[in-house]
Amino acid sequence: MIETAVTLPFTPREWQIPLIEDRHPKIVAVVHRRGGKSTAFVWRALRTAATEDRRHMPPGQRNLRNDRPRVVHVLPAQVMWQRTGLWDKVARAAESFPGARVMKSVLRIELPNGGVYQCGGMDKPDAWRGGYADLVIEDEADDVVASGLDMVVVPMLADYSGQRIKIGTPKGNGRLADAYHAAGDDPDASRYLLRYTDTNVFTSSQIEDIRKNLDEEEFEQEMNCSFTAPNSGSYYGKWLDAAIKDDRICKVTYDPRLPVYTCWDLGMDDYTSIWWFQRSPGGEWRWLEYYEDNGEDLTDYAKIVLSKPYVYGRHFLPEDIKVREMTFKAGRRAFLEGLGVRPVKAVDKANPADRVAAVRSIMARSFFDAQGCAVGLKQLRAYRRQWNEHMGVWRADAVHDQASHAADAIGTGVQGSRDPENENKPRPAPYVPRPMPRTPGAWMGR
Repeated sequence: MIETAVTLPFTPREWQIPLIEDRHPKIVAVVHRRGGKSTAFVWRALRTAATEDRRHMPPGQRNLRNDRPRVVHVLPAQVMWQRTGLWDKVARAAESFPGARVMKSVLRIELPNGGVYQCGGMDKPDAWRGGYADLVIEDEADDVVASGLDMVVVPMLADYSGQRIKIGTPKGNGRLADAYHAAGDDPDASRYLLRYTDTNVFTSSQIEDIRKNLDEEEFEQEMNCSFTAPNSGSYYGKWLDAAIKDDRICKVTYDPRLPVYTCWDLGMDDYTSIWWFQRSPGGEWRWLEYYEDNGEDLTDYAKIVLSKPYVYGRHFLPEDIKVREMTFKAGRRAFLEGLGVRPVKAVDKANPADRVAAVRSIMARSFFDAQGCAVGLKQLRAYRRQWNEHMGVWRADAVHDQASHAADAIGTGVQGSRDPENENKPRPAPYVPRPMPRTPGAWMGR
């Protein structure tokens, strides 16, 4: 058979070439907005569907079946292909292949060699079950449905040792951030983080115009690929970054001269979260530990609290601790105090915005134990506002997920702990924590 060479009307930018040629089984590409990331992978996908010969597989496995090359390119929702105009870009590119069939109704391209470029959405992951792919591209990966995703994608790639690519611009410390950090320790993965200064896509005047239309934090997210800019939805990302910079996420030692407080968020069918902290007369907030779990009862959480080697001051719980139930006829507060968790202070319900403001107000004076608070810090960073996709703005309301429980708990503690017993004692020297060793690729995205 005589092979025909086809010259494609696409000249990749210099920064796109490594992404197009990368042969790692897993690739994570974090690229600034309007950088051309989707365009690069559209052309890569078409080339794969048109030319894949599976030479990367062991010789004895290359011809297991006569399946034609197949690429699957997904957006978070199928309707986005039309709304964003990306399908039109794919169709125009496919028309460069003589004999290619463009089937708009099913978002499918069939190439002369029989290869398939299939587009679709991950809003219904089960619809992809049973298929195979030489390449799966997850576009705007932060918004792709996470539930059950791996159970669908991994088997699709198994037959022909296919590649899995995740691309996008960050929307907080979500799936894209997790994938990017995980790729740093995975020998089968490669990762890219390309800010606007890395691609040189925009002229200086264009960047100036973009800055005029975005505030500083939005610019950090959209153009510098910040996973933690507050306008990526994270309520506390900026403050946690400052804590890292100031070495306030470190080894925090329990001071037996000061009482320990706990603050809780109660969950029945949901997560219960607990923080342990101390307050010094000098004004420092020392966060010692964090714990969360679900499906346990108050007795179990009381045992955990009482097992610690601390002398307690108060235990701050949300006002619903006062509610009487059939299970706790005397009320949950009396039940906890009867178990030995006392005294309990019920903190009045606060406006969420006031709670966030209260926590932010003490962040600059907070020291977090890096090991004991690791899970809690991750949840605080993930606590974010809701995104209004239709209006293109952040809502005032927070996303209610696992991260919100840690945030509500710490807010309860800050708002409830207005007059600690040690408030008027003489102030000792400022607290100097023992720094933790710095390690490349350390937690919290550093």
